[in-house]
Amino acid sequence: MDRLVILVPAIMQAAFFFALGASVGSFVNVIAWRWPRGQGIVHPASRCGACGRSLVWWENIPIASWFLLRGRCRSCGVVFGMSHVVVECATAMVFAGTVLLLFAGPFTDVLPAQTMWWLRLGAWTSAPTLLAVLTLWGCLLAVALIDAETGFIPLGLTSLALGVGLACMTIQGFFVPDSQATLTNGWPTGVLSPLWIGVGLGALLGSVIAGILLWKGWLPRSFAQVDPIADVPPSIARTEVLKELIFLALPACGAIAGGILLRDTQLPIPLQALGSSGLGMTVGAATIWMTRILGTLAFGREAMGLGDVHLMAAAGAVIGWRDAGLAYLAAPFLALTWVAVSGGLAKFRGKTARELPYGPHLALAVVVVYLGRPWVVPAARILFGIP
Repeated sequence: MDRLVILVPAIMQAAFFFALGASVGSFVNVIAWRWPRGQGIVHPASRCGACGRSLVWWENIPIASWFLLRGRCRSCGVVFGMSHVVVECATAMVFAGTVLLLFAGPFTDVLPAQTMWWLRLGAWTSAPTLLAVLTLWGCLLAVALIDAETGFIPLGLTSLALGVGLACMTIQGFFVPDSQATLTNGWPTGVLSPLWIGVGLGALLGSVIAGILLWKGWLPRSFAQVDPIADVPPSIARTEVLKELIFLALPACGAIAGGILLRDTQLPIPLQALGSSGLGMTVGAATIWMTRILGTLAFGREAMGLGDVHLMAAAGAVIGWRDAGLAYLAAPFLALTWVAVSGGLAKFRGKTARELPYGPHLALAVVVVYLGRPWVVPAARILFGIP
């Protein structure tokens, strides 16, 4: 009973974030449905997709409305299906699970230093980073749903997660006491030496410059003149992907220059936080981008997609370089599991198994690695020999 009383604050926090997650999941449903169809996200107001009737407020309550309406439109009777409520419940559970894992007492015996950092600061002091994590979860879910339906990852969503991640981690740096000269042990995106902080800041600056030059048209865009539906000859695919090395040269040069110039410099804490997040972004993007380039050169067809690169860049900026690397290693296992399970079920039902793009597997790997870190890290050390 005493233990239950101690857990009451954590349970209340989890309940609040469960409700918040359900609301975010409801909005994710709107994005996942409207974005691929070119419709506005905010306007028009929520309505039945069949008869077009606008929904009243009590028909928009996450999770509860689906059960109240029994999954049907009360005007035309069309069935909504369970996908909406499943997305809302999944988002709610991920939000609540995140808060419980980071702040609840029962997990303290198995938590690594990275998660103990959350317990030391508490929910209010760590609010900027918590906002970044929850924003990432919402964007990853929307991206996974859209990619599963269309095979396309909207860069607006990944850019939102990346921007919020970099900004929030920098703001979090202002919450470190003045008496500390470096990031505290267990910093979410990793505690780094000045050398690696410089690498992260340099790579981030180089990426910004390269992005501006690409936007201005001063750098070539790969596959810009190629029909995305038509089969691309291997020679053209290899030539196109090599254009991306020109873009990558700027972040690479920036990383080298930043590491050399700042290797002995003790920067202010917010800049250290930004550099750590920038290194996470770089590692997350580089793992997928190198796979894309090498795979295209080897097989003569476009391997992976740039949307996957942006997804992992956003994830790395929020969860850090080490967890981004672990997610990259975990994603193939999740993909193979999906193939085996979906293939077995499809064969049992006499149907064809549905193929999924790689984006949903990457998104799931990010969530699994982050929330399961106390158990994933020991497993990774055994499988991959990670220190």
